[in-house]
Amino acid sequence: MQNSALIRKHSTPEQRAKILQAWRASPLPDKAFAAQAGVGVSTLYAWRRGATRPPDRPGPFVAVPNLLPTVPAAPTYRLHWPGGLSLELRSGFAAAEVAALLPLLPAL
Repeated sequence: MQNSALIRKHSTPEQRAKILQAWRASPLPDKAFAAQAGVGVSTLYAWRRGATRPPDRPGPFVAVPNLLPTVPAAPTYRLHWPGGLSLELRSGFAAAEVAALLPLLPAL
């Protein structure tokens, strides 16, 4: 035996409009009207929101660009000196730049 509460009923836009029109004209509380119409109160509210949404606003979500910095790749090489100094090199580093930096580091 199937539980009828688990079976979803899909209404056409015309059926929804008719139920919403009857709901607006009904003196019943929302919960009582929803039970009489065979839909949930939250469904009525969702239908109402959808019916009043302007056509140029398709939904409640807005595309937002990701402004957070991307996570940098793990270093390809990591050099540690005894005094706590470290140098991290990522893939694609310029060897000439590293050669220019090394003489600036303290001697071991």
